[in-house]
Amino acid sequence: MALLNLSAASIPPDSIDGAQAARPSVARWSVAAWVLLFWFGFYGLMMPSDMIEDMQMAHGANLARDVFGTFLQASVWSLLSPLILWLTQHYAIEGPLRWRNIGIHAGAGLAISAVNVAICHSLVYAVFGDRIGSSVHWTLGESVLVSTPYMVIIYLAFAAIVYSIRLVRRYEEREKLLAQAQVQALKAQLNPHFLYNTLNAVSEFAYKDAATAERLITMLSDLLRLSFAGGDAPKVPLADELAFVRRYLDIQQLLLEDRLQVRYAFEPEALGAQVPNFILQPLVENAVVHGISRRVATGHIEVGARVENGRLKLWVSDDGPGLAGASPRRHGIGLSHTRARLTQLYGGEQGLEIDSPAAGGFNARLCLPYERQRTG
Repeated sequence: MALLNLSAASIPPDSIDGAQAARPSVARWSVAAWVLLFWFGFYGLMMPSDMIEDMQMAHGANLARDVFGTFLQASVWSLLSPLILWLTQHYAIEGPLRWRNIGIHAGAGLAISAVNVAICHSLVYAVFGDRIGSSVHWTLGESVLVSTPYMVIIYLAFAAIVYSIRLVRRYEEREKLLAQAQVQALKAQLNPHFLYNTLNAVSEFAYKDAATAERLITMLSDLLRLSFAGGDAPKVPLADELAFVRRYLDIQQLLLEDRLQVRYAFEPEALGAQVPNFILQPLVENAVVHGISRRVATGHIEVGARVENGRLKLWVSDDGPGLAGASPRRHGIGLSHTRARLTQLYGGEQGLEIDSPAAGGFNARLCLPYERQRTG
């Protein structure tokens, strides 16, 4: 587990602190912008209906009053929104205290709505006299009594939207953390037998072929470095994934000597695609462990990718014994985890197909949405 911390330790502390300091400021401005957009958009859409209602009254519409009232209502709600956001954050309508929190929201909604109505009534009355909205000669108390229930509905609607957004973000954050945990687990579980065999081979070659032992150590070091290069990101460029797979297979070729030959068939366009981190490694390991290592004669593995009709096609094939007489693990845990990860990341927009011809061999094919590598 200590190795997993290297990726975080390799990030300069000042860059972490700077990023953490910048995010809250950006988030606050973003929230403020959305709050203003919501309230001014909402009351902007309401203004035409208010004007039509006024035109039906004896005193007719007053454009200046309606514009002022719309701007005022949106402004007051915007100023009160930080309090509403605080209430929705600290008194969530879930968990064992949900009924108490619902009561708090009901009381807060009444109080905030009454304050809103009182402020708007007083300011509109101060500017336009006693003609408030479509009513004439309403006192402050009458306006608060009549309009507050309507404002409570608006308060509850805004609070519900805020809750919905927070629930969606919470779900997305959990999905992101789950994806990172899966990547960490895959890296932590890089086949222990493979590591053991490699280190054991280093020990053996140290006595009879020091150059080969040194080469193995260098290759293993590169493999571990590449395993941390993508961090815990759910997706990485296919070129980075290929670099790791190539180093893994280089080590296996050295360990298996002339029993393994590898062919790479990657189109240049495919190398710029984004793919799930560590998505090829289980498939390649499956081909080596359950395919080539079970052969006496030389075995072949092909790893390739191409872009076809806006889709990324990936495949790993071997000419081992296939499913006939092979270990049940050949298409067990590793492929099940791969399917689960693909479903989580792409839903129904992905596919994993496996087949084993009667003559032998094993093919695993992935079909993913083609996402170009982000730049800048």
